[in-house]
Amino acid sequence: MTHELFDVTGKVVIVTGAAGGIGRALVEGFARAGATVIAADLAEDAVKALADEVSSADVSGVALDVADHAQLAQVVNDVVAQHGRIDVLVNNAGIKSGQSILSGSSDRWDRTLDVNAGSVLALSRIVVEKSMREHGGAIINTGSSLSSRAAVLNYQAGGADYCFSKAMVHSITQLLAYETASYGITVNAIAPGIVDTPMHGRPSAETEARHAGKIPLGRVGQPNDFVGPALFLASSGAGYITGQILHVNGGMVMEP
Repeated sequence: MTHELFDVTGKVVIVTGAAGGIGRALVEGFARAGATVIAADLAEDAVKALADEVSSADVSGVALDVADHAQLAQVVNDVVAQHGRIDVLVNNAGIKSGQSILSGSSDRWDRTLDVNAGSVLALSRIVVEKSMREHGGAIINTGSSLSSRAAVLNYQAGGADYCFSKAMVHSITQLLAYETASYGITVNAIAPGIVDTPMHGRPSAETEARHAGKIPLGRVGQPNDFVGPALFLASSGAGYITGQILHVNGGMVMEP
């Protein structure tokens, strides 16, 4: 019973931002759990190499700029044509640029919002229309424990545009959850805290030294820390959970 409750074997899963960090860990985790995984990323060579590395599982790599709506539609159409459905969508693609709210470049702001938030809404709408409206499914978005609050710590690290985009992701998650519930779709977000990924652009030891002392569990997050929560939200065990923001941050932010 327990195995069946959390089983994702055979589910068709799209993961965006799949080339590195959390996205790569999610691709590998879903693949190990028996899912069919489409790893999508702007870095085509990287996701093709990732698919080859987990060749014992059903993983395919596809090039995708999540800010290009025509590409989003094409990828979804291709997946549905090949696999018949999409069971799980993980909107994980993201960038940061460190823009100021007063003097930041409007072009950089637009790109950050398009990639981090606009793509979540656009791809989710396409997947719902092309598959999940008929079959149900789970949408899992990557938010942020700190940045969604415009926390000073992450404002300095990620910029005002990044903070704003992650607050938008949390709101989009809840709005989608409300509108798609009648189709048997759950929509939730995983909100990471401080995580050691290439996006930080600094050595792991430096990240640990900067932040571990502020985290109750005593360490920064690692990409694999997000595999279990994602598998849970994709499974029938989370079938009565929707519109929630799951904070995975070692206790750095605790919800009331």
